Amino acid sequence: MKKFLIILTLIFTLQTPSQADDIRDFQIEGISVGDSLLDYFSEAEIKEEEKLFYPKSKKFYGITPSKKYELYDDVSFILKSKDKDYKIYSVKGLMAYDNKLNECLEEKDKILKEISNILKNSKEENYTDNFGGALGKSIAYISDFKASNGFIRVWCTDWDKKTEKEKNWYDSLNVNASTQEFLDWLNNKAFK
Repeated sequence: MKKFLIILTLIFTLQTPSQADDIRDFQIEGISVGDSLLDYFSEAEIKEEEKLFYPKSKKFYGITPSKKYELYDDVSFILKSKDKDYKIYSVKGLMAYDNKLNECLEEKDKILKEISNILKNSKEENYTDNFGGALGKSIAYISDFKASNGFIRVWCTDWDKKTEKEKNWYDSLNVNASTQEFLDWLNNKAFK
């Protein structure tokens, strides 16, 4: 009986919480990292999309399938090359907010509350970025959440008029969830 109580005590004290922060619980248009893109698109639809590769490695690639989404104007995915299951390593949604920064920031706050409810143990980090001054007076208002298995970033981009005109870019709200595996590769192999 004493051994049984010790075993039960060890089982309950050494368990990790089942409510651990997991980016797979966060969805963009009902799609999460870790899902198979085949659950949402046919293989033919996936293959017909233009693949965008990174400069120094073709291990991962991005696609932005044309589709009408409920909330986002565009949704893009990062997949691993040669993966027949088309597992999603990163998913990003984009909403146009051209010259509507306040509306963008309001929607961003709503999304941040949703993420906070999912990643209860993750601290929100907020900051701005001016792209190193390389894009005039353009600025991004960024919020990051680090989870045990990845990262979620939400940001509103306010491009200056010159950048909008020269690059044909528009202000937007972006929401991105990425696995730690993809981020490690991105930071260490994709551009080096």
